[in-house]
Amino acid sequence: MTTDVEIKADLMERLDAIPSIGGADIEVSVDNGMVTLNGHVDTHQTRFQVERAARRVAGMRGLQVNIRPGQAGARKGHRG
Repeated sequence: MTTDVEIKADLMERLDAIPSIGGADIEVSVDNGMVTLNGHVDTHQTRFQVERAARRVAGMRGLQVNIRPGQAGARKGHRG
């Protein structure tokens, strides 16, 4: 079984590989295999890329995406 820490590390690595989220503000949390993404990105396409990357992470039990396009945060990168 994949641990929450491993799931989060895998997801963070995948998010780092998406150049278009450089100006995004995304919070990643994992609880008992359930992944939640909160934050803002620049475009709908970027939101789609983030969700697609998250769905490729092995070991997740579920995914909740609370990311709004068009309101990117002031900080660069993502946090969690």
